Amino acid sequence: MDALQSTFSSMMEQLNAKMAVFQSDLQKINTTPSTVTTLAADFAVFQSFVSSTFCNLQQQLELLNRQMDQFEMRSRKKILLFHGVQESSESNASQDTVKVVAEKLNIHNFSEVNISRCNRLGRSSGVKPRPIVVKFTDLALRNKIWFAKTALKGTGITFSEFLTKGRHDAFMNARRHFGIKKCWTRDGSVIIVGSDGAKHQVTTTAEVNNIINSQSDNASAVSQPAVSVAQEAGSSAAPKVPAGVAARAKRFVRK
Repeated sequence: MDALQSTFSSMMEQLNAKMAVFQSDLQKINTTPSTVTTLAADFAVFQSFVSSTFCNLQQQLELLNRQMDQFEMRSRKKILLFHGVQESSESNASQDTVKVVAEKLNIHNFSEVNISRCNRLGRSSGVKPRPIVVKFTDLALRNKIWFAKTALKGTGITFSEFLTKGRHDAFMNARRHFGIKKCWTRDGSVIIVGSDGAKHQVTTTAEVNNIINSQSDNASAVSQPAVSVAQEAGSSAAPKVPAGVAARAKRFVRK
């Protein structure tokens, strides 16, 4: 889907470039004014039609992409990623998961029966343990484990939701701008605490950028009156002396 959107964007850029060249050449044609006017009008109509067509296609692609992302995220609602769980040749991912849940979270009735699918991501590098993808058989159990993750503080083990690529990119972009403590995920959505203290729920990088831009605009609008007030205060504190009026000399008292 991303490749398709990129293709459409590239096609739109090429079409606009060729239209610009065509319009430039059209203006250089030495013919009767009526012919040039007619061609220019036809070109404008054609340009408007093509642009609107590509815009509609782009909107349809974005809508389709959102629907596919939502569908994919719903299929991951029972999944959690376990980070920092040590791996060895003697154990498997399911056993490691059960051990973490039982020993670190004190949920002792948890077993491999409660796991629908479990595996480590990627190839082993031997440097750090690979994340474990765990799909639970029950959503309520998944949520219970998710909300018990505070017990992992100081253990080097963390949990995260298994986000789609678009939502993961949005989350990382939000963390870079707003900080780790003001961004988290909940049910597949990215929660952001803005500079005004308000919470925003987003799923795409574009929505994160909209929040960043809107808060930057608000900050500029708030700081501008402050500068004006400071300038007014400065001007009132030091009034100008009218032209032609000599400044009054200071009096010195002789001792």
